Amino acid sequence: MMSLPLTCSIPGTVIQYKIEIHNHILGHLPHFLNPFGYTFAIIADDMTGALYGENVKKALLNQGLEVYLFTFPHGEENKTRVTKEYIENQLLEKNLGRDTCILALGGGVVTDLAGYIAATYCRGVPLVMLPTTLLGMVDASIGGKTGINVPQGKNLLGCIYQPKLVLMDLSTLSTLPSNEIRNGIVEMIKHGAIADASYFNFLENHSDQILALEPSLLRKAIYDSCLIKKSIVEQDEKENGKRHLLNFGHTIGHALEHLTHYEISHGEAVAIGILVESYLAVLNGYLKQASFDKIWQILKQYALPLQLPIPFSAETLYDAMILDKKSLNGKPRFVMLQEIGSPFKEACISVEDETLRKAVEWMNHDLCRH
Repeated sequence: MMSLPLTCSIPGTVIQYKIEIHNHILGHLPHFLNPFGYTFAIIADDMTGALYGENVKKALLNQGLEVYLFTFPHGEENKTRVTKEYIENQLLEKNLGRDTCILALGGGVVTDLAGYIAATYCRGVPLVMLPTTLLGMVDASIGGKTGINVPQGKNLLGCIYQPKLVLMDLSTLSTLPSNEIRNGIVEMIKHGAIADASYFNFLENHSDQILALEPSLLRKAIYDSCLIKKSIVEQDEKENGKRHLLNFGHTIGHALEHLTHYEISHGEAVAIGILVESYLAVLNGYLKQASFDKIWQILKQYALPLQLPIPFSAETLYDAMILDKKSLNGKPRFVMLQEIGSPFKEACISVEDETLRKAVEWMNHDLCRH
């Protein structure tokens, strides 16, 4: 059970937690969970519940622990207030109190929802992240962001609530379909684009091996991506400045997810968002065409679809972005790159309406099936 440990420490607080990368450890969780008491609530979607939830529950029960498994229908469309209330009601019916530790077992939808429940249930209970998808490992489980979707947009309700521990079991990745692997790779590419050109180049040079889940290269890719994410979080936990960089591609991407009613996956939407926001940087004179082409090429290397089901007007997209958390004075703002690995000096900026219109026209022409 070899691990490459990282520690996320939030300055000015006592918050500190380990991020551990292992193989085949879901059956050995009691060893890791000793500090968190005797009562555990596993929250998973119906798919991860069937794949891993029952086995995790059994392993903990065999150690004499009190364990419950709660599941909900999978999919981004179920990350809602209704689902949150449904799980909370089940926790209350079992008379679970503040001595309960929540185990978030699954991908980004599960970690977002379970994290928000942990933050608010009994005014906060311990949380352990057990991500089983690549996106969950390199992004959603680290940094404390939790949230649910509402009809007006994605992740508009939530809070920042740090876990006590993040445990990754790389063996779970072998069960994922290829599109789920690509969803996570988009976040890894994003990390290289905003913070580390050498890491971006590593992903570029080893795309075939990473897509094939070659163990040593995959472990390094995940470790380096987590290192970038946790380093940014440590500098700006509450997203007052630098942490906005982690939203590169997400202003456009979240709007596209919402407008397509989650017909396209998070990774596919963010990949398109990365391209459109990079194109905005080109139009504003920040990013060179050659760098833009390199970003487009790496997304193609990893076989991202880069196709919207239908076109959207600039006005429709603009309206969907107004409630984005980076918006200021009713105007959406975007992360701008100057070079790969080097963002513009401002964490995010607004653009002229005409510039946005040109970028949306380009998107509809080059990245739309119709």
